[in-house]
Amino acid sequence: MAEMEERELLLRSLKGYLTGLAESGVDELLFEAAPREELPAASAGTTPAAAAVTVGDMPPATDDGAGAVAATSEPSPSAPVAAAAEPSLRQEGEPGSGLLFLMSGEGFAGAPGGLLAKIIAGMKFKRDEVCLVSFEAGQDQEAMARALAAKVAGLAPQVVVSLGEEATSLLLNDRTPLARLRGRFHELKGMAVMPTLHPEALLSDEGLKRHVWEDMKLVMRRLGRG
Repeated sequence: MAEMEERELLLRSLKGYLTGLAESGVDELLFEAAPREELPAASAGTTPAAAAVTVGDMPPATDDGAGAVAATSEPSPSAPVAAAAEPSLRQEGEPGSGLLFLMSGEGFAGAPGGLLAKIIAGMKFKRDEVCLVSFEAGQDQEAMARALAAKVAGLAPQVVVSLGEEATSLLLNDRTPLARLRGRFHELKGMAVMPTLHPEALLSDEGLKRHVWEDMKLVMRRLGRG
């Protein structure tokens, strides 16, 4: 009951207030709403604030196995290239001998080696009284030349017989055809080098044997076996 009376009193007061305003000429009332917090206007092409994240702000992606893009890894340094192996040489006979034979092939094995053994016997030497160094033909020429030079220097023979074009050119570092080099001695760091034909050439043409024998007679005289 008291609330109803209070409401009626409030309405009568409001009615009286409005009547007074009307009588004074006021016919419109303005109501100002409470100010709202204004949001900054987003400019064209700008990502909303909730999503305004630059690439630099993003954490690096990782490959978690669920389809995420993996971050680019730094390139690993190149593995060092393995150095080329030095050519292998076969050595047979007496390393301290004053007479060294040098040729491409398989040493005393095979038909060329067997023929060389006969030539050495004809020179009044036993096979184990001389030294033979052989190598595989067609290898890297510079590396082979270094290997042969080191081997010959270490053996330090009095006379070196280079059998064939390849052995002669590698030892003397001379591309002159063998036909022009054979038949005479060439000095090499205090050693005498006699270039001659490879035994394999003699197997193909027996007429060449006399040229090799003439060269071997010069070697025998140089060594006091003439």
